[in-house]
Amino acid sequence: MIFFGSKGKVVTGEAVQGVQCPSCENSQHASFGILNYFHLYWIPTFLTSRKVGMECTHCKRTLVGDEVPSHLVDQIKSGVFTTGNTLPMFSGLIIIGLIAIGFSYVGQQADAREATYITQPAVSDYYVVDFREIYSEADAEYPYGLMRVTNVSPSGIEMRVGNMIYNLASSVKKDIRDGKAAAENYYGPETIVFELAELQELKNSGAIHSIQR
Repeated sequence: MIFFGSKGKVVTGEAVQGVQCPSCENSQHASFGILNYFHLYWIPTFLTSRKVGMECTHCKRTLVGDEVPSHLVDQIKSGVFTTGNTLPMFSGLIIIGLIAIGFSYVGQQADAREATYITQPAVSDYYVVDFREIYSEADAEYPYGLMRVTNVSPSGIEMRVGNMIYNLASSVKKDIRDGKAAAENYYGPETIVFELAELQELKNSGAIHSIQR
């Protein structure tokens, strides 16, 4: 379940002198700011609004937003909406950005590894493939499966084809993680041989979804 919503935070400012309270005519007020923000899992993600306010120190009459005298708005803003007060309201965006950078880096590293694997195949490499790009009779609803390298020689790269097919490539990867793909009976008895250039073409076309070693 995703928890999200809006919240507000009050930031205390400096005292404001010389403004007469409309209720008790007191001339001393405490200033404050209200930061309204959107939160995700209770982490402030971004600001939705900022308002300034004043509270009479005698009768506690409060003026907020447009009720605050216009000549005091900028003065109060500079005191309550500092970098230290507002930056934490964007914590969620900062975290999301760092996560996105992390995923991007991991993806680039995986691409670099696969670029090496496709040019230097090794026995027991796993190829998650879209069979629609390899077999004309492949099931369009369940196109993803696995091929495993059994031999590498100058004459070609020999592979066995898995017996299982899925509608998602992630299901094939799960079989690898769970160790199911390591079993001999996971594959059919026949083999298929590819030239190195053919494997590169299949990778470029998207037929080879990913390679794991």
